[in-house]
Amino acid sequence: MTGIDFRDALRQGTHVYGTLITSTSPRMFETATGLGLDFVFFCNEHILYNPDTLGWMCRAYKAAGINPVVRIPEPSPYLATQALDAGAGAVLVPYVESLEEVYNLVGAVKYRPLKGEKLKRILYGDEKPTEELLAYLKNYNRNHTLLLNIESPAGVKGMESFFAVQSVDGPGVDGILIGPHDLSVSYEMPEKFRCTEFLDLTGEIIRKARSLGVAAGCHNGSRGSLDLQLEWSRAGANIIIHSSDVFLFADKLQDDLEIIRRVK
Repeated sequence: MTGIDFRDALRQGTHVYGTLITSTSPRMFETATGLGLDFVFFCNEHILYNPDTLGWMCRAYKAAGINPVVRIPEPSPYLATQALDAGAGAVLVPYVESLEEVYNLVGAVKYRPLKGEKLKRILYGDEKPTEELLAYLKNYNRNHTLLLNIESPAGVKGMESFFAVQSVDGPGVDGILIGPHDLSVSYEMPEKFRCTEFLDLTGEIIRKARSLGVAAGCHNGSRGSLDLQLEWSRAGANIIIHSSDVFLFADKLQDDLEIIRRVK
């Protein structure tokens, strides 16, 4: 599931399943492609991938029918287009808080290669593109997906206005992912992921996005997060981005060793 199929699945409310991949090993690629994943997540915000390697990984997974989702380091339209040039099928943008940021990101992901004043006029409705230009932009960007990280009170408050921004062929924002670590800190509940108040908060964010027709999910970058993923799934998440190669390795190895150590 890549490109327009991935984007349309999100818009239709279909569940998609993936995980964070940190390993650049060809053996990891060989293993991951046999797991039935719809997408893989490359976090270029917190993990240092070699740019050339990231480009090859994006293209390799895409060729295998698995959509590469790349998180960029900051809400920058320039970094968003750079991720697309590297081969990303979807761009995930961290800590989005303002409507202006969303307009700029929609412009970068859904209107490229337009830039500058002309893009701004079209984005804000001050100019209508010709039919020829509109058809070109739709075709050029048909395989691009835009996802926003919601990680702060300002992000939560702005969700409805973010989702109202349109692109050349429908919604500008295709989905959101909650960043629970930053969200918990910004709501003054640092890392209290399992407290009732935080679970209620994340569940409400997911339900609100889904009620507005936008795909939603949550990714916890820590070990032992299956129970949290189940909570978010019950709340209605349809972007299921579970754990990572490193954390799943650690969880499974620890469980196995505990069983083996009991053999005397």
